Amino acid sequence: MNCRSFSARAWHATALIGLTALAACRSYGAATVRNIAEIPAAIASADTDFAEGRTALALARMRSARELRGVEAGQRDQLDVRIERFANQRIDELAQPGSDADELAEFVELDLPQQLSVNAGVRAARLYLDTDRPYKSYRLLKKLETQYPRHHGRAEAGAILLEAGLKLADDPSGWWLWQARDDGVEVLEYLVLNYPSERRCDLAFRKLALCYAEDRKYELAIQRYEELVLSHIDSPLVVEAQAGIPHLRLLALESPEYDRKELLRARKELEAWIATQSGAEFEPQVKLDYADCLQRLVESDLGIARFYERIDRGWGARFHAQRALELAREAGDVTRIAACERLLRRLPAIDELPGPVSETAFSADATELRTSGVPSAPDAPG
Repeated sequence: MNCRSFSARAWHATALIGLTALAACRSYGAATVRNIAEIPAAIASADTDFAEGRTALALARMRSARELRGVEAGQRDQLDVRIERFANQRIDELAQPGSDADELAEFVELDLPQQLSVNAGVRAARLYLDTDRPYKSYRLLKKLETQYPRHHGRAEAGAILLEAGLKLADDPSGWWLWQARDDGVEVLEYLVLNYPSERRCDLAFRKLALCYAEDRKYELAIQRYEELVLSHIDSPLVVEAQAGIPHLRLLALESPEYDRKELLRARKELEAWIATQSGAEFEPQVKLDYADCLQRLVESDLGIARFYERIDRGWGARFHAQRALELAREAGDVTRIAACERLLRRLPAIDELPGPVSETAFSADATELRTSGVPSAPDAPG
């Protein structure tokens, strides 16, 4: 399509929108009630309009009359009854598939009774979602929650938010610094924060964990998996989450020398999973993670043992080398068993060392190791 053709189409579309808006203004201009004396006639006309299917016009008449000052109580009640009935019917009309979601969404701003506003807002959000506008769906429901906290339509709103968030999170589209996937994360975070009782929030927690893991935000990913386990203990996704948590801990560790506490935590989680979930879908990956965890623990002790060997602290070197050997045997790691045994052979024998020292006297200090540059275990593969 060339630029001239595009411009012509754009002008035609703009003109059509303008004509439609003008027609609407003329149509509803007739619905304006200018003073209290016109109210009885306006009510009669609105009843006729409503009976003949001109619901929007009937509602416009009654809202115009209701905005007048000085309306007596009896007339005000008549207007309010009709506004509620006409608005309810109009909402039903606009909520049909293929209807204008924008027009329906405007009902949230019309100062209608809360039940009607919420009904219109939730149904407009569904229309936005069904017409592939999930982010507009989210923005409308967020506005609705701000206006009417804890409203009666929260169950349906939560389901819509979940669908919208998952749809955006799986959308690969984007441009420059914006990605649809980032909008999906925003929607799902809003959902789990404001709709924690939504029965399918486990899906939201799972998707958030996967998105954060993909972005290498491992701490956030672990938190979302942990929240899934805590708040949806009966979910079938718990088994996956419990396998994912230690896997993410291992991904997050950059240096085995300085993260032993996290390694031990991951080991405990992996052992608990293996003990209770034998035969589950994720068992092969969990067993790989467990072997990886043990190997890292071996590497950690080997690195510390070599550091103590270098500074001539024999008891510390022997302690960590021996612990590394026991872990390597537990893992069945032949290569690392050999590396540990080679190190132990070149260290002084126990009877050649000065009197025994408590473990705390030679436990590796993280600051000391960082500043002295502990080598990775060169005798064993990384």
